[in-house]
Amino acid sequence: MKHPQRLRLEPRPSRFAGAAIIGAGVGSCALIPAMRLSTAAALACVAVVIVVLAASLWRCVGRGVAAIVYVGIDRTISVTDRNGQSRAGVILDDSYVGSALTTIVWRADGDRWWRPARAMLIVPDSLPPDEFRRLRVVLRYGHAVPDEETSGLDAG
Repeated sequence: MKHPQRLRLEPRPSRFAGAAIIGAGVGSCALIPAMRLSTAAALACVAVVIVVLAASLWRCVGRGVAAIVYVGIDRTISVTDRNGQSRAGVILDDSYVGSALTTIVWRADGDRWWRPARAMLIVPDSLPPDEFRRLRVVLRYGHAVPDEETSGLDAG
């Protein structure tokens, strides 16, 4: 059986995600003084929030945004970053598909069992509307195709 062509996406940096991340970071920093911590502990908390804020902005607005993403109906994915490095993998069931937010949780082929799964945030302003709709359909209705050689079924 021949599978349909894989969906090719070119996500753009998201202004909406960037604004939400900055808002959450500023809000978190504003709440730290209300916790009545020592000055050193409060400064440490602010430093942690700033590091997480910077890493999140890098992944959603900066160079951490994937350049090209191929998604198959068989739940396979191939991600090419801005440096030209590609990784193939499989989309996990932990992915979320919604009308305003979609997360793709995937594991790269050959990753060690202890390495955490990778996640990609997709919001409507990072893709054209038709591509965003197609991605949601592929993620919602796609399913993994069992490997005939290892599935335990006898073909004869």
